[in-house]
Amino acid sequence: MLIILGVWRHIYRKFPLRYDSIYWSAVFPLGMYTVCTFEMAHAMKLDFLLPISGVFIYVALLAWATTFAGLIKSLVSSLIPVLRS
Repeated sequence: MLIILGVWRHIYRKFPLRYDSIYWSAVFPLGMYTVCTFEMAHAMKLDFLLPISGVFIYVALLAWATTFAGLIKSLVSSLIPVLRS
């Protein structure tokens, strides 16, 4: 669903792709879903759920890294004019 909304927002609606702090609200549930699936699989001995958490750990890490890179880029671009003056 997040991918569909992202495509709709940035391609169909032509909204520029830039950092916004609201993206952290998408990163947190991805990480929580991953951890909860992993813990539930171990607690209930549902080994068929382990590959889901194995895949989603990379999805969550990619989302975190992308959002963090956007934050750093935003901070640096905000600080450059301040440092020059």
